[in-house]
Amino acid sequence: MNLKLKQFQFDPNDPFKFDLLGRKEEILNLSLLASNVNSPAVIAIDSRWGTGKTTFIKLWEQYLKAENKPRLYFNAWETDFSDDPLVSFLGEMNEGLKNLIGSSDKANEAWEKTKAAGRQVAKRGIPALIRVATAGIIDADKIIEEEAVKAAGSLAGDALDNYLQQKEAIYEFHNALANFIENSANGRQLVIFVDELDRCRPNYAIELLERIKHLFNIEGLIFVLALDKEQLGHSIAAVYGNGIDSTGYLRRFIDFEYQLKKPDISNYIESLISSLDLEEFFNPRVKYRELQCDQEYLKKVFIMLALGLQLSLREIEQFLASINIAIRTAKENEYIFPALLVFLIISKHFKPDAYQRYISDDGDEKELIDYLYKIVPEKNRNDSFECALVEGFLIAAKKSRFSKGESAIFLRHREILQDAELDNKGKQYSDTVINIVNRPAGTGHGVNLKQLKDRIEWLSRFDFLDIQD
Repeated sequence: MNLKLKQFQFDPNDPFKFDLLGRKEEILNLSLLASNVNSPAVIAIDSRWGTGKTTFIKLWEQYLKAENKPRLYFNAWETDFSDDPLVSFLGEMNEGLKNLIGSSDKANEAWEKTKAAGRQVAKRGIPALIRVATAGIIDADKIIEEEAVKAAGSLAGDALDNYLQQKEAIYEFHNALANFIENSANGRQLVIFVDELDRCRPNYAIELLERIKHLFNIEGLIFVLALDKEQLGHSIAAVYGNGIDSTGYLRRFIDFEYQLKKPDISNYIESLISSLDLEEFFNPRVKYRELQCDQEYLKKVFIMLALGLQLSLREIEQFLASINIAIRTAKENEYIFPALLVFLIISKHFKPDAYQRYISDDGDEKELIDYLYKIVPEKNRNDSFECALVEGFLIAAKKSRFSKGESAIFLRHREILQDAELDNKGKQYSDTVINIVNRPAGTGHGVNLKQLKDRIEWLSRFDFLDIQD
Protein backbone atom coordinates (compact mmCIF):
# COMPACT_ATOMS: atom_id res chain seq x y z
CA MET A 1 0.00 0.00 0.00
CA ASN A 2 1.47 3.33 -1.09
CA LEU A 3 0.34 6.32 0.96
CA LYS A 4 2.36 8.83 -1.02
CA LEU A 5 3.63 9.33 -4.53
CA LYS A 6 7.16 8.23 -5.21
CA GLN A 7 9.93 10.52 -6.39
CA PHE A 8 10.44 10.33 -10.14
CA GLN A 9 12.62 7.32 -10.93
CA PHE A 10 15.34 7.22 -13.60
CA ASP A 11 16.50 4.06 -15.32
CA PRO A 12 20.12 4.67 -16.40
CA ASN A 13 19.67 2.29 -19.32
CA ASP A 14 16.37 3.81 -20.45
CA PRO A 15 15.89 7.41 -19.22
CA PHE A 16 12.33 7.60 -20.57
CA LYS A 17 11.08 4.33 -19.08
CA PHE A 18 9.10 6.05 -16.31
CA ASP A 19 8.23 9.20 -18.25
CA LEU A 20 4.54 9.67 -17.41
CA LEU A 21 4.24 12.95 -19.30
CA GLY A 22 5.54 11.87 -22.70
CA ARG A 23 8.49 14.27 -22.73
CA LYS A 24 10.81 12.13 -24.89
CA GLU A 25 10.13 13.88 -28.21
CA GLU A 26 10.59 17.33 -26.66
CA ILE A 27 13.89 16.36 -25.05
CA LEU A 28 15.25 14.75 -28.21
CA ASN A 29 14.38 17.86 -30.23
CA LEU A 30 15.86 20.26 -27.69
CA SER A 31 19.01 18.16 -27.43
CA LEU A 32 19.40 18.40 -31.20
CA LEU A 33 18.89 22.16 -31.00
CA ALA A 34 21.47 22.51 -28.23
CA SER A 35 24.03 20.47 -30.17
CA ASN A 36 23.63 22.61 -33.31
CA VAL A 37 23.29 26.09 -31.83
CA ASN A 38 26.29 28.37 -31.79
CA SER A 39 27.57 28.53 -28.24
CA PRO A 40 27.56 30.24 -25.86
CA ALA A 41 23.77 30.19 -25.57
CA VAL A 42 21.07 30.34 -22.91
CA ILE A 43 17.82 28.39 -23.35
CA ALA A 44 14.92 29.14 -21.00
CA ILE A 45 12.35 26.46 -20.22
CA ASP A 46 9.44 28.72 -19.29
CA SER A 47 6.49 27.20 -17.46
CA ARG A 48 4.42 28.15 -14.44
CA TRP A 49 4.91 26.75 -10.98
CA GLY A 50 4.03 23.10 -10.54
CA THR A 51 4.04 22.12 -14.21
CA GLY A 52 6.97 19.72 -14.11
CA LYS A 53 9.99 21.86 -15.01
CA THR A 54 12.30 20.11 -12.54
CA THR A 55 11.29 16.65 -13.71
CA PHE A 56 11.74 17.78 -17.32
CA ILE A 57 15.29 19.06 -16.99
CA LYS A 58 16.35 16.16 -14.74
CA LEU A 59 15.01 13.80 -17.38
CA TRP A 60 16.92 15.76 -20.02
CA GLU A 61 20.08 15.59 -17.91
CA GLN A 62 19.66 11.82 -17.51
CA TYR A 63 19.28 11.46 -21.26
CA LEU A 64 22.54 13.34 -21.85
CA LYS A 65 24.20 11.18 -19.21
CA ALA A 66 23.04 8.03 -20.99
CA GLU A 67 24.45 9.49 -24.21
CA ASN A 68 27.75 10.20 -22.41
CA LYS A 69 27.51 13.92 -23.13
CA PRO A 70 28.95 16.59 -20.78
CA ARG A 71 26.27 18.06 -18.51
CA LEU A 72 25.79 19.56 -15.04
CA TYR A 73 22.68 20.10 -12.89
CA PHE A 74 22.55 23.09 -10.51
CA ASN A 75 19.63 23.78 -8.16
CA ALA A 76 19.78 27.53 -7.56
CA TRP A 77 17.13 27.50 -4.82
CA GLU A 78 19.12 25.03 -2.71
CA THR A 79 22.11 27.39 -2.72
CA ASP A 80 20.51 30.81 -2.29
CA PHE A 81 21.66 30.95 1.33
CA SER A 82 25.02 31.99 -0.12
CA ASP A 83 25.87 35.69 -0.34
CA ASP A 84 27.46 35.30 -3.78
CA PRO A 85 25.91 32.96 -6.37
CA LEU A 86 29.27 32.62 -8.09
CA VAL A 87 30.75 30.99 -4.99
CA SER A 88 27.91 28.46 -4.71
CA PHE A 89 27.87 27.88 -8.47
CA LEU A 90 31.57 27.11 -8.64
CA GLY A 91 31.20 24.88 -5.59
CA GLU A 92 28.49 22.85 -7.29
CA MET A 93 30.51 22.73 -10.50
CA ASN A 94 33.47 21.43 -8.51
CA GLU A 95 31.38 18.45 -7.36
CA GLY A 96 29.38 17.91 -10.54
CA LEU A 97 32.31 18.01 -12.97
CA LYS A 98 34.48 15.39 -11.26
CA ASN A 99 33.52 12.75 -13.80
CA LEU A 100 34.17 15.14 -16.66
CA ILE A 101 37.60 16.09 -15.29
CA GLY A 102 38.51 12.48 -14.62
CA SER A 103 42.21 11.70 -14.36
CA SER A 104 43.31 14.15 -17.04
CA ASP A 105 46.18 16.26 -15.72
CA LYS A 106 45.43 19.03 -18.19
CA ALA A 107 41.76 19.14 -17.23
CA ASN A 108 42.59 19.14 -13.51
CA GLU A 109 45.14 21.91 -13.94
CA ALA A 110 42.71 23.98 -16.04
CA TRP A 111 39.94 23.55 -13.47
CA GLU A 112 42.15 24.58 -10.58
CA LYS A 113 43.07 27.74 -12.49
CA THR A 114 39.37 28.36 -13.19
CA LYS A 115 38.51 28.09 -9.49
CA ALA A 116 41.39 30.37 -8.52
CA ALA A 117 40.30 33.00 -11.03
CA GLY A 118 36.71 32.61 -9.87
CA ARG A 119 37.74 33.31 -6.29
CA GLN A 120 39.33 36.54 -7.41
CA VAL A 121 36.16 37.54 -9.27
CA ALA A 122 34.01 36.81 -6.23
CA LYS A 123 36.44 38.67 -3.98
CA ARG A 124 36.44 41.78 -6.15
CA GLY A 125 32.74 42.20 -6.85
CA ILE A 126 31.62 45.19 -8.95
CA PRO A 127 30.76 47.96 -6.49
CA ALA A 128 27.13 47.62 -5.48
CA LEU A 129 26.40 51.31 -6.03
CA ILE A 130 27.39 51.05 -9.69
CA ARG A 131 25.16 48.01 -10.24
CA VAL A 132 22.15 49.58 -8.58
CA ALA A 133 22.62 52.99 -10.19
CA THR A 134 22.69 51.45 -13.65
CA ALA A 135 19.93 48.89 -12.98
CA GLY A 136 22.39 46.13 -13.87
CA ILE A 137 23.13 47.53 -17.33
CA ILE A 138 26.91 47.47 -16.87
CA ASP A 139 28.52 44.70 -18.89
CA ALA A 140 31.76 43.79 -17.19
CA ASP A 141 33.19 42.42 -20.42
CA LYS A 142 32.69 45.56 -22.51
CA ILE A 143 32.63 48.61 -20.31
CA ILE A 144 35.73 50.76 -20.55
CA GLU A 145 37.43 52.80 -17.88
CA GLU A 146 35.89 56.15 -18.92
CA GLU A 147 32.35 54.68 -18.72
CA ALA A 148 33.07 53.28 -15.30
CA VAL A 149 34.18 56.71 -14.09
CA LYS A 150 30.97 58.29 -15.41
CA ALA A 151 28.79 55.60 -13.85
CA ALA A 152 30.63 55.79 -10.55
CA GLY A 153 30.16 59.56 -10.34
CA SER A 154 31.30 60.64 -6.93
CA LEU A 155 32.40 57.19 -5.82
CA ALA A 156 35.85 57.08 -4.26
CA GLY A 157 38.87 56.26 -6.39
CA ASP A 158 39.36 52.91 -4.69
CA ALA A 159 36.02 51.77 -6.17
CA LEU A 160 37.42 52.42 -9.66
CA ASP A 161 40.63 50.59 -8.80
CA ASN A 162 38.55 47.69 -7.55
CA TYR A 163 36.57 47.71 -10.80
CA LEU A 164 39.72 47.55 -12.93
CA GLN A 165 41.01 44.69 -10.83
CA GLN A 166 37.64 43.01 -11.24
CA LYS A 167 37.85 43.36 -15.01
CA GLU A 168 41.27 41.76 -15.05
CA ALA A 169 40.01 38.93 -12.84
CA ILE A 170 37.10 38.32 -15.22
CA TYR A 171 39.49 38.18 -18.16
CA GLU A 172 41.60 35.57 -16.35
CA PHE A 173 38.47 33.60 -15.41
CA HIS A 174 37.27 33.55 -19.04
CA ASN A 175 40.62 32.24 -20.26
CA ALA A 176 40.85 29.60 -17.54
CA LEU A 177 37.29 28.37 -18.11
CA ALA A 178 37.72 28.24 -21.89
CA ASN A 179 40.93 26.26 -21.40
CA PHE A 180 39.13 23.88 -19.04
CA ILE A 181 36.29 23.20 -21.51
CA GLU A 182 38.79 22.56 -24.28
CA ASN A 183 40.74 20.07 -22.17
CA SER A 184 37.84 18.26 -20.47
CA ALA A 185 34.91 18.12 -22.90
CA ASN A 186 37.04 17.22 -25.94
CA GLY A 187 35.38 19.83 -28.09
CA ARG A 188 31.85 18.85 -27.02
CA GLN A 189 29.45 21.38 -25.57
CA LEU A 190 28.89 21.41 -21.83
CA VAL A 191 25.17 21.76 -21.01
CA ILE A 192 24.53 23.33 -17.59
CA PHE A 193 20.99 23.04 -16.20
CA VAL A 194 19.97 25.74 -13.71
CA ASP A 195 16.80 24.84 -11.83
CA GLU A 196 14.40 26.68 -9.46
CA LEU A 197 15.70 30.13 -10.40
CA ASP A 198 12.28 31.72 -9.83
CA ARG A 199 12.10 30.40 -6.25
CA CYS A 200 15.29 32.17 -5.14
CA ARG A 201 15.57 35.42 -3.24
CA PRO A 202 15.16 38.23 -5.80
CA ASN A 203 18.71 39.57 -5.32
CA TYR A 204 20.21 36.11 -5.58
CA ALA A 205 18.25 35.21 -8.73
CA ILE A 206 19.22 38.44 -10.50
CA GLU A 207 22.87 38.22 -9.47
CA LEU A 208 23.04 34.63 -10.71
CA LEU A 209 21.61 35.67 -14.08
CA GLU A 210 24.13 38.48 -14.34
CA ARG A 211 26.99 36.18 -13.34
CA ILE A 212 25.97 33.72 -16.06
CA LYS A 213 25.85 36.52 -18.62
CA HIS A 214 29.11 38.23 -17.67
CA LEU A 215 31.27 35.32 -16.56
CA PHE A 216 30.14 32.24 -18.45
CA ASN A 217 29.75 33.72 -21.91
CA ILE A 218 32.26 31.14 -23.15
CA GLU A 219 32.26 29.09 -26.34
CA GLY A 220 31.25 25.53 -25.57
CA LEU A 221 28.78 26.41 -22.79
CA ILE A 222 25.01 25.96 -23.13
CA PHE A 223 22.84 27.05 -20.18
CA VAL A 224 19.32 25.70 -19.73
CA LEU A 225 17.31 27.74 -17.23
CA ALA A 226 14.10 26.28 -15.75
CA LEU A 227 11.96 29.24 -14.71
CA ASP A 228 8.58 30.86 -14.47
CA LYS A 229 9.13 34.01 -16.50
CA GLU A 230 6.25 35.87 -14.85
CA GLN A 231 7.48 35.07 -11.35
CA LEU A 232 11.05 35.98 -12.26
CA GLY A 233 9.70 39.30 -13.56
CA HIS A 234 8.45 40.03 -10.03
CA SER A 235 11.97 39.38 -8.70
CA ILE A 236 13.42 41.80 -11.25
CA ALA A 237 10.90 44.46 -10.21
CA ALA A 238 11.73 43.83 -6.55
CA VAL A 239 15.40 44.59 -7.22
CA TYR A 240 15.17 47.39 -9.80
CA GLY A 241 11.71 48.84 -9.20
CA ASN A 242 8.31 48.40 -10.84
CA GLY A 243 9.20 50.75 -13.68
CA ILE A 244 11.73 48.37 -15.23
CA ASP A 245 10.84 46.43 -18.37
CA SER A 246 11.40 42.95 -16.96
CA THR A 247 10.76 41.26 -20.32
CA GLY A 248 13.34 43.45 -22.04
CA TYR A 249 15.74 42.87 -19.17
CA LEU A 250 15.47 39.08 -19.51
CA ARG A 251 16.09 39.28 -23.26
CA ARG A 252 19.65 40.37 -22.46
CA PHE A 253 20.28 36.98 -20.87
CA ILE A 254 18.13 34.51 -22.81
CA ASP A 255 18.70 33.49 -26.42
CA PHE A 256 15.82 31.03 -26.82
CA GLU A 257 12.60 30.46 -24.90
CA TYR A 258 10.72 27.18 -24.90
CA GLN A 259 7.23 26.56 -23.48
CA LEU A 260 6.62 23.05 -22.20
CA LYS A 261 3.76 21.42 -24.04
CA LYS A 262 0.68 20.53 -22.03
CA PRO A 263 0.75 16.83 -21.18
CA ASP A 264 -2.14 14.40 -21.49
CA ILE A 265 -3.68 14.96 -18.05
CA SER A 266 -5.98 11.93 -18.25
CA ASN A 267 -3.10 9.51 -18.84
CA TYR A 268 -1.03 11.22 -16.17
CA ILE A 269 -3.78 10.88 -13.55
CA GLU A 270 -4.35 7.23 -14.44
CA SER A 271 -0.61 6.59 -14.03
CA LEU A 272 -0.54 8.31 -10.63
CA ILE A 273 -3.58 6.38 -9.43
CA SER A 274 -1.82 3.20 -10.46
CA SER A 275 1.36 4.21 -8.63
CA LEU A 276 -0.67 4.72 -5.44
CA ASP A 277 -1.89 1.10 -5.63
CA LEU A 278 -5.50 2.23 -5.37
CA GLU A 279 -6.63 -0.96 -7.12
CA GLU A 280 -5.40 -2.80 -4.04
CA PHE A 281 -7.95 -0.81 -2.02
CA PHE A 282 -10.85 -1.03 -4.47
CA ASN A 283 -10.56 -4.66 -5.67
CA PRO A 284 -12.05 -6.24 -2.50
CA ARG A 285 -15.04 -3.90 -2.80
CA VAL A 286 -15.99 -5.18 -6.25
CA LYS A 287 -17.88 -8.09 -4.76
CA TYR A 288 -20.45 -5.60 -3.45
CA ARG A 289 -22.62 -4.65 -6.42
CA GLU A 290 -23.30 -1.07 -5.26
CA LEU A 291 -19.54 -0.41 -4.76
CA GLN A 292 -18.30 -1.87 -8.04
CA CYS A 293 -17.96 1.49 -9.83
CA ASP A 294 -16.23 3.38 -6.99
CA GLN A 295 -12.74 3.37 -8.51
CA GLU A 296 -14.01 4.37 -11.94
CA TYR A 297 -16.08 7.20 -10.47
CA LEU A 298 -13.13 8.49 -8.47
CA LYS A 299 -10.84 8.52 -11.50
CA LYS A 300 -13.29 10.04 -13.99
CA VAL A 301 -14.61 12.72 -11.63
CA PHE A 302 -11.09 13.72 -10.65
CA ILE A 303 -10.05 13.96 -14.31
CA MET A 304 -13.13 16.11 -15.02
CA LEU A 305 -12.28 18.49 -12.16
CA ALA A 306 -8.54 18.60 -12.94
CA LEU A 307 -9.23 19.56 -16.55
CA GLY A 308 -11.96 22.05 -15.68
CA LEU A 309 -9.88 23.78 -13.01
CA GLN A 310 -6.66 23.50 -15.07
CA LEU A 311 -4.82 22.07 -12.09
CA SER A 312 -1.05 22.07 -12.27
CA LEU A 313 0.79 18.76 -12.13
CA ARG A 314 1.81 19.49 -8.57
CA GLU A 315 -1.77 20.27 -7.55
CA ILE A 316 -2.90 17.01 -9.14
CA GLU A 317 -0.30 15.08 -7.19
CA GLN A 318 -1.16 16.79 -3.90
CA PHE A 319 -4.91 16.29 -4.28
CA LEU A 320 -4.45 12.62 -5.17
CA ALA A 321 -2.23 12.20 -2.11
CA SER A 322 -5.02 13.71 0.03
CA ILE A 323 -7.72 11.56 -1.56
CA ASN A 324 -5.58 8.47 -1.06
CA ILE A 325 -5.26 9.19 2.65
CA ALA A 326 -8.96 9.99 2.97
CA ILE A 327 -10.19 6.64 1.64
CA ARG A 328 -7.61 4.29 3.15
CA THR A 329 -9.33 4.00 6.52
CA ALA A 330 -12.69 2.99 5.03
CA LYS A 331 -13.96 -0.51 5.69
CA GLU A 332 -14.28 -2.92 2.81
CA ASN A 333 -18.06 -2.54 2.55
CA GLU A 334 -18.32 1.10 3.64
CA TYR A 335 -20.03 3.65 1.40
CA ILE A 336 -17.56 6.45 0.71
CA PHE A 337 -19.17 7.98 -2.42
CA PRO A 338 -15.77 8.76 -4.01
CA ALA A 339 -17.22 11.09 -6.67
CA LEU A 340 -18.66 13.34 -3.97
CA LEU A 341 -15.65 12.92 -1.69
CA VAL A 342 -13.28 14.09 -4.44
CA PHE A 343 -15.42 17.13 -5.24
CA LEU A 344 -15.75 18.12 -1.57
CA ILE A 345 -11.99 17.85 -0.95
CA ILE A 346 -11.29 20.13 -3.90
CA SER A 347 -14.12 22.52 -2.93
CA LYS A 348 -12.78 22.77 0.61
CA HIS A 349 -9.44 23.90 -0.85
CA PHE A 350 -10.66 26.38 -3.47
CA LYS A 351 -14.03 27.43 -1.97
CA PRO A 352 -13.62 26.96 1.79
CA ASP A 353 -16.50 29.29 2.77
CA ALA A 354 -18.95 27.64 0.38
CA TYR A 355 -17.81 24.22 1.61
CA GLN A 356 -18.37 25.19 5.25
CA ARG A 357 -21.84 26.51 4.47
CA TYR A 358 -22.72 23.30 2.61
CA ILE A 359 -21.73 20.95 5.46
CA SER A 360 -23.48 23.10 8.08
CA ASP A 361 -26.93 22.03 9.30
CA ASP A 362 -28.69 24.99 7.73
CA GLY A 363 -26.75 25.04 4.44
CA ASP A 364 -27.97 23.77 1.09
CA GLU A 365 -26.35 22.56 -2.11
CA LYS A 366 -26.94 25.57 -4.41
CA GLU A 367 -23.59 27.33 -3.89
CA LEU A 368 -21.48 24.24 -4.52
CA ILE A 369 -23.58 23.26 -7.54
CA ASP A 370 -23.02 26.74 -8.95
CA TYR A 371 -19.28 26.15 -8.44
CA LEU A 372 -19.58 22.77 -10.17
CA TYR A 373 -21.29 24.49 -13.11
CA LYS A 374 -18.38 26.93 -13.41
CA ILE A 375 -15.96 24.02 -13.58
CA VAL A 376 -18.04 22.17 -16.18
CA PRO A 377 -19.45 24.76 -18.63
CA GLU A 378 -22.96 24.36 -20.01
CA LYS A 379 -21.77 23.31 -23.49
CA ASN A 380 -20.11 20.21 -21.92
CA ARG A 381 -22.46 19.58 -19.01
CA ASN A 382 -25.30 17.69 -20.69
CA ASP A 383 -22.86 15.09 -22.03
CA SER A 384 -21.11 14.66 -18.67
CA PHE A 385 -22.35 11.74 -16.59
CA GLU A 386 -19.66 12.60 -14.01
CA CYS A 387 -21.05 16.12 -13.53
CA ALA A 388 -24.58 14.74 -13.09
CA LEU A 389 -23.19 12.19 -10.64
CA VAL A 390 -21.59 14.86 -8.44
CA GLU A 391 -24.66 17.10 -8.63
CA GLY A 392 -26.94 14.23 -7.67
CA PHE A 393 -24.78 13.32 -4.70
CA LEU A 394 -24.64 16.97 -3.55
CA ILE A 395 -28.44 17.08 -3.50
CA ALA A 396 -28.84 13.61 -1.98
CA ALA A 397 -26.45 14.40 0.88
CA LYS A 398 -28.71 17.29 1.97
CA LYS A 399 -32.03 15.64 1.11
CA SER A 400 -32.90 14.66 4.67
CA ARG A 401 -33.26 18.35 5.53
CA PHE A 402 -36.33 18.81 3.36
CA SER A 403 -39.03 17.24 5.47
CA LYS A 404 -41.75 19.33 3.83
CA GLY A 405 -40.61 19.01 0.26
CA GLU A 406 -37.77 18.68 -2.21
CA SER A 407 -34.96 21.17 -2.79
CA ALA A 408 -35.44 23.90 -5.38
CA ILE A 409 -32.70 22.47 -7.60
CA PHE A 410 -34.24 18.99 -7.50
CA LEU A 411 -37.64 20.43 -8.45
CA ARG A 412 -36.06 22.35 -11.34
CA HIS A 413 -34.72 19.09 -12.78
CA ARG A 414 -38.22 17.62 -12.57
CA GLU A 415 -39.59 20.60 -14.44
CA ILE A 416 -36.97 20.12 -17.15
CA LEU A 417 -38.17 16.56 -17.71
CA GLN A 418 -41.72 17.85 -18.18
CA ASP A 419 -40.77 20.69 -20.55
CA ALA A 420 -41.63 19.56 -24.09
CA GLU A 421 -39.57 22.38 -25.67
CA LEU A 422 -36.22 21.30 -24.23
CA ASP A 423 -33.87 18.95 -26.08
CA ASN A 424 -33.36 15.34 -25.09
CA LYS A 425 -29.78 15.87 -23.89
CA GLY A 426 -30.85 18.34 -21.23
CA LYS A 427 -33.64 16.01 -20.15
CA GLN A 428 -31.26 13.05 -20.02
CA TYR A 429 -28.89 15.01 -17.74
CA SER A 430 -31.75 15.95 -15.39
CA ASP A 431 -33.04 12.37 -15.42
CA THR A 432 -29.58 11.12 -14.35
CA VAL A 433 -29.43 13.66 -11.52
CA ILE A 434 -32.91 12.68 -10.27
CA ASN A 435 -32.11 8.95 -10.35
CA ILE A 436 -28.92 9.52 -8.35
CA VAL A 437 -30.76 11.65 -5.79
CA ASN A 438 -33.40 8.97 -5.32
CA ARG A 439 -30.94 6.04 -5.24
CA PRO A 440 -27.46 7.47 -4.52
CA ALA A 441 -25.91 4.10 -3.78
CA GLY A 442 -27.94 2.19 -6.35
CA THR A 443 -30.13 1.13 -3.44
CA GLY A 444 -32.16 2.88 -0.81
CA HIS A 445 -29.00 3.71 1.13
CA GLY A 446 -28.62 7.46 1.57
CA VAL A 447 -25.49 9.67 1.66
CA ASN A 448 -24.11 10.16 5.16
CA LEU A 449 -22.67 13.68 4.86
CA LYS A 450 -21.37 13.69 8.44
CA GLN A 451 -19.17 10.67 7.75
CA LEU A 452 -17.76 12.31 4.62
CA LYS A 453 -17.22 15.58 6.50
CA ASP A 454 -15.38 13.79 9.32
CA ARG A 455 -13.20 11.96 6.81
CA ILE A 456 -12.29 15.23 5.08
CA GLU A 457 -11.68 17.10 8.34
CA TRP A 458 -9.36 14.28 9.38
CA LEU A 459 -7.17 15.22 6.43
CA SER A 460 -6.53 18.65 7.96
CA ARG A 461 -4.32 16.95 10.55
CA PHE A 462 -1.86 15.97 7.84
CA ASP A 463 0.73 18.27 6.32
CA PHE A 464 1.23 17.34 2.68
CA LEU A 465 4.71 18.55 1.80
CA ASP A 466 5.53 19.76 -1.70
CA ILE A 467 6.14 17.03 -4.21
CA GLN A 468 8.97 17.40 -6.69
CA ASP A 469 8.04 19.72 -9.56
